[in-house]
Amino acid sequence: MKVGIEWLKEYSDIDVSMKDLSEILTMTGSKVEGYETKGDDIKNVVVGKILEIEKHPDADKLVVTKVDVKDEILQIVTGANNIKVGDIVPIAKDGSELPGNIKIKKGSLRGVESCGMMCSIGELSLTLEEYPEQIENGIMILPKEYEKDLGKDIVEVLGLREDIIEFEITPNRPDCLSVEGIGRETAVSLGKKYKNPNKDIDAMQVAKTDNLEGLTVSIEAPDLCYRYMARVVKNVKIGPSPDWMKRRLNACGVRSINNIVDITNYVMLEMGQPMHAFDINSISGKHITVRRAKEGERITTLDEQERVLTNEMLVIADEEKAVAVAGVMGGMNSEIEKDTQMVVFESAVFKGGNVRLTAKKLGLRTEASSRYEKGLSPENAQRAINRAVQLVEQLGAGEAVDTLIDVYPTKQEIKNVEFNPERINKLLGINLSREEMTEILNKLEIKVEGDYCIPPYYRQDIEQDADVAEEILRIYGYDKLGSTLIEAETTLGGKTEAQKLDDRIKQMLVAKGFSEVYTYGFMNPEELAKCKIEAGNSLYDSTINIKNPLSVDYSIMKTTVVPTMMKVVSSNVAKKNMDLALFEMAKIYQDNTGAISKEELPEERKIITLAMTGRESDFYYLKGIVENILEEANVLRYELVADENESSYHPGRTAKINIGKDTIAILGQIHPSVQENYAIAQNVYMAEIDFEKIVKYAKKEKKYTPIPKYPAVERDIAVTVTEDVEVAQIEKILKSKSKKLLESWKVFDIYRSEKLGKNKKSIAIALIFRDKSKTLTDEEINRVMEQIVEELSKMGAELRK
Repeated sequence: MKVGIEWLKEYSDIDVSMKDLSEILTMTGSKVEGYETKGDDIKNVVVGKILEIEKHPDADKLVVTKVDVKDEILQIVTGANNIKVGDIVPIAKDGSELPGNIKIKKGSLRGVESCGMMCSIGELSLTLEEYPEQIENGIMILPKEYEKDLGKDIVEVLGLREDIIEFEITPNRPDCLSVEGIGRETAVSLGKKYKNPNKDIDAMQVAKTDNLEGLTVSIEAPDLCYRYMARVVKNVKIGPSPDWMKRRLNACGVRSINNIVDITNYVMLEMGQPMHAFDINSISGKHITVRRAKEGERITTLDEQERVLTNEMLVIADEEKAVAVAGVMGGMNSEIEKDTQMVVFESAVFKGGNVRLTAKKLGLRTEASSRYEKGLSPENAQRAINRAVQLVEQLGAGEAVDTLIDVYPTKQEIKNVEFNPERINKLLGINLSREEMTEILNKLEIKVEGDYCIPPYYRQDIEQDADVAEEILRIYGYDKLGSTLIEAETTLGGKTEAQKLDDRIKQMLVAKGFSEVYTYGFMNPEELAKCKIEAGNSLYDSTINIKNPLSVDYSIMKTTVVPTMMKVVSSNVAKKNMDLALFEMAKIYQDNTGAISKEELPEERKIITLAMTGRESDFYYLKGIVENILEEANVLRYELVADENESSYHPGRTAKINIGKDTIAILGQIHPSVQENYAIAQNVYMAEIDFEKIVKYAKKEKKYTPIPKYPAVERDIAVTVTEDVEVAQIEKILKSKSKKLLESWKVFDIYRSEKLGKNKKSIAIALIFRDKSKTLTDEEINRVMEQIVEELSKMGAELRK
């Protein structure tokens, strides 16, 4: 926000340089972006009066003039055709400077001496908005009353010199988007008394009515409009604003339009309350309604653009149409015209978040919306509307009706904030007394009553004791803070058991030749089909769609790691990297409730994915790596069972690892058709290990087993079974019939031959028996072996001799 120093001086005595003022305000929280002195680039340009005009002897389009600049008569040659004898004009004398680093020197035009130049508004860096009575490409003609100022500096005469300071206002300080707010901060920062030039407005009492000159107001959306006030001005005289108002508006970057519109902009800049003015005759039925827009409703705003509205937006409407987009911009159908006789001033407060969304959707951010979106106080609305009608009467622009309409359904609550000087000192590391803190707060118009602070209505950002502490510190001075040691209990940080296990597994896999990969947490839904995952499959039905995806390739969260890992394998194989051993630790996301909301978040599970292809890659090698991971996690008891239900895997070469009813891993060869979908000709083996279930079943402590005192007994057994019998089935019998004497076992041979019979195989197993309390005898081992053989025979196994 830009503010002119001349305007700012109405609120505070300023006795420091622009540089010092900028530094002081920045240190107290009002960040200064920069400052400039307007008019400094115009030098030695004075007011002159044209005495004579004659034709140039050698040029048809030039004239030779004599100009009185009080102390001398200058001869100036010009090509301007809008001048006449007696005109008062700006004269750039020999040695003068103009904006754009232009220097004017005495010279000769077609043989005739010219001792300067007459200036246009453009050459003085002025605009038609500031001086609408001038012409763009001609000499600037000053009013006749300036004849008394002949020879005087044009900058001083026109009041062009202006010190301007620009602030970057933070979102929590909408009160500083006003000259009042900046003036208040300036006074406190400089240690001066705040001068309030609008005290009479604060004390003004105006009668309220429900019907004003036939005008009525209703609010249909009190959740979006907190307060709506209206005042009427009769016998309006539309015209230009006075120069002082134009200068102040221009310094703040706002162009002058006419006196009524300028008043609304002036009050917005002065008090921070956006306002709007309607022609009362444009309001159908003289009834104003604040309502939500109808879906698809259209309005042409003051920038002459047609806007299509949604029912999330708020509008100001009459009985037939919308006349303004609330908090953003008025409509062309109710703008102030030259013949307007009666005006309605609107001063309202709307919900900041709604104004921000409306402005964003319409692509229409205005001075008004930038203030509303930060959250304004409804208590400021009456001051602003009274100030507007005061200015109307001061400028002679009309007669104000002495009553107003005030619809105020959502009252502002002023919060009492706890005031604890001891805690504030401890928080800030300072040592101020309660009296010193109270003095600072009083300067900021924050009242202290007992153990509570009562912030003024315009400081809605003060909500807790930390905010009070910040107010005290910024005025006390950040530069006065000393260095203090942190006073707190120190704790030794460290990783959780799960994080340590994660690290150990990664280190182990890298040591075994695996390379870690990283993939995105989202993917293309077509990847599921490529992996034979279709509707009806839980991995398909639990997908979560992203509302605003970058593209279709990232439109769903991944429910399985297979597609993303297959893309990595496919990419490597396509680049002739045929021998791969890859792993990834990543999360999958599943909507198992069917209704994701802020309260019901998706289920996230961390999965260890292994992928192998090329040399030495087979099911048993992969199975060994998975078992190494379980061993590293100290997961001791689990069951390996064949599985044919995983659609992405080969039905005859896939297994699950279960602990009770929990499946903690899936491993096997990827289905041939899936490999074909990814253009991979060689077999790919993959494992998915649920990391969180491993953590669940991991034994935190490893038990020490002493070296056995008694010798072991070794026996071998070979049985012939059908191909559909799994080794795991034999393992169950061995464990159940060994009476806890079986210490370990190992398959050392699987033999197939026509001599065994069709669809049969021989499995040879080495058994080691041991009793921890004594030496086993042959008789004891023989009884155990007989029970094992008997039980195996029940399942169709034959002892091979």
